Amino acid sequence: MSLTLGRNQILGILGPNGAGKTTLLRVLTGILPPNSGEIVPLAGQWPKIGFKPERLHFPERMKVRQYLTMMASMSGYSRRETPAAVDQILQLVGMTSAQNHKISKCSKGMRQRIGLAQALLGDPDLLILDEPGDGLDPIGQQEMRAILQMLREQGKTILMCTHRLNDVKALCTDIAIMSRGEIVYTSSLSKVTESSGNTQIICDGNLDTIRSLLESLNPGIKVIENRVELAQEALSLRRDVLRLLLSAGHDVLRIERPEASLNDIYAKMIRQ
Repeated sequence: MSLTLGRNQILGILGPNGAGKTTLLRVLTGILPPNSGEIVPLAGQWPKIGFKPERLHFPERMKVRQYLTMMASMSGYSRRETPAAVDQILQLVGMTSAQNHKISKCSKGMRQRIGLAQALLGDPDLLILDEPGDGLDPIGQQEMRAILQMLREQGKTILMCTHRLNDVKALCTDIAIMSRGEIVYTSSLSKVTESSGNTQIICDGNLDTIRSLLESLNPGIKVIENRVELAQEALSLRRDVLRLLLSAGHDVLRIERPEASLNDIYAKMIRQ
């Protein structure tokens, strides 16, 4: 398989249980050696990686801050740098108020935050996250999305596996679908949206008088009663269409663009 992931992108990997998503992440991070072959970075050198696995195992008797302090000392921070670094990361993941809680008393959602905090230690360029939203309540999910979006804006590149299509729609710039150990589909999220359906311009009355004019602009334009449908390359002509409609005395009531159905694409690709 081959994956392309550029700086400041968030690539979401989707796939059914057993597709090989977690195995892929373990191989990428060097935790699991491949049975054969090798994994090669395109640039010839691996970036600094931060990893949050799906299954999180922590020393239960330690407190949150105590644990992150220990991990910071193993991530290259000096004794002087460690307190400020831990403060910053605790604040970033929303765990400042729980920093003195024993890990054994932390909920699954809090453990996800600890796992993300640990992955951020050492200021990695590439974050590899396995199910970052698992165990979070709706507010926690929104907060996690905001954190990951902020990290991307700060220059981080993120590779994440998730079963949450809402997270993919809200966060990812690109998607890849895995099935039976192979990448079977890749696309930018914007292209998925563009290919999802026709844009419709709904007007206040019948458009028969200018139907031939509108449809002559592009084969992807169809006029049906009071609406104009724009498909594929015809989408680039929507301003010209709107200009013609308004100059002909029609009011535009609304513009509808169906949302991409990742469910349909996903179901289609894993059935192949």
